[in-house]
Amino acid sequence: MNSELFAKSVELMVVGMGMTFSFLILLVIMLNVLKWGVSLLNKIFPEKVEVVKTPVLTTQDNKKLKIAIALAAIKAAK
Repeated sequence: MNSELFAKSVELMVVGMGMTFSFLILLVIMLNVLKWGVSLLNKIFPEKVEVVKTPVLTTQDNKKLKIAIALAAIKAAK
């Protein structure tokens, strides 16, 4: 009786672990297929890249920046 119960439990464990392992392998394969598909779509429909122009600081803006840095340093010291 005990040996039958032990054999059934080992069989159930092997089937369960086999199903889990096969599911994980299938998940990895599907993620790689999805990665390949998305990279293919990115080549067909590339995203538009916005070019951000950095503003040129004038002397007035430079003075405001120095004042803001000084005020931040004073507040941090308190």
